[in-house]
Amino acid sequence: MRHDWHLITRRWLARLSFSFLVIAFFLAWEGYKRYQATGSHGLEWHALLYWISAALSSVLAFVGISERHRL
Repeated sequence: MRHDWHLITRRWLARLSFSFLVIAFFLAWEGYKRYQATGSHGLEWHALLYWISAALSSVLAFVGISERHRL
């Protein structure tokens, strides 16, 4: 059963890899806009959260791309 679940997860990561890249770009862009809106008040936690989410989405995208080329 575990092997089947692992295979299903790998297939879905391969299928959604481009979507994760688009989401990562969108989150990074929103984080940049939020950072620019704060001005000289320093780094707002919303912008930091957007950038962390963008980084995680990028990691998922690159894992999906490697799975796509592996399958």
